[in-house]
Amino acid sequence: MGILLTALMLWLVPLLLNKGAPAVVRILQDGQEIGTYSVLEDQTISIPYEEEGYNLLLISGGQVSVSDADCPDGLCVRQRAITRNGESIICLPHKLVIQIESKEESDLDAVTY
Repeated sequence: MGILLTALMLWLVPLLLNKGAPAVVRILQDGQEIGTYSVLEDQTISIPYEEEGYNLLLISGGQVSVSDADCPDGLCVRQRAITRNGESIICLPHKLVIQIESKEESDLDAVTY
């Protein structure tokens, strides 16, 4: 019972500490930032790649996912939606990194018990 309670605390405490900081979706392509969007505003963003390629980013209900892309492997579309600070979706063929970042810096780097 004690192990279960400790595991629950280890999962719950960081989750509650990050609740107050609004987050943004930061989009990088080929190492350059091409946009920053709020995770609180539902929207669909088309991200072009070269002349004909694209990724379609969906922000809905605080979750961020790639709903469609024309990259050869399609791994970015099959990745689960991201919701928390530090999570990312990567599309290697389109040199694209989509990551969630907290707007406010936290004094905490980690929580240990």
